Amino acid sequence: MGRKRVCMTDMAKTAAIYMRVARAPRAWIYCRVAHNGPDSAELLAVQRHQLETYAKENGFEIVGSSSDIGSGLTFDRPGLLDFLDAMEDEAVDVFLLPDLSRLGRDIDKVIQYWHLLHGRGVHIYTAIDGEIDLSINAMIQKVVQK
Repeated sequence: MGRKRVCMTDMAKTAAIYMRVARAPRAWIYCRVAHNGPDSAELLAVQRHQLETYAKENGFEIVGSSSDIGSGLTFDRPGLLDFLDAMEDEAVDVFLLPDLSRLGRDIDKVIQYWHLLHGRGVHIYTAIDGEIDLSINAMIQKVVQK
């Protein structure tokens, strides 16, 4: 009887793995503008619409979104912190941006952030470039191909 229970548990684990693999990647939309001006809300709405369209076209399930108005030189923005909370809860597979500059303007910090997300199994995508790979191997390969 105990053996049968183990088999059922193994089958349940296998089924759970297949269900996770079969689901659409869960995407978090992030938008940012640098300055709070009269058109800031409109610019954020345009970015969000662009990313919603991209997510739909690429089979992503949107599980959350956030936005910030502020400098790209700091990474302690409220919208990014909301995303990090979702990532910590393992509720996100994809971090979706209009372009990489919306994440930040300091390339060293952007690369560190990419490594943080990559280490947690979260992929960065932009509506312009698709999946972003900032690994040293990818960077060397781009240099060698030129």
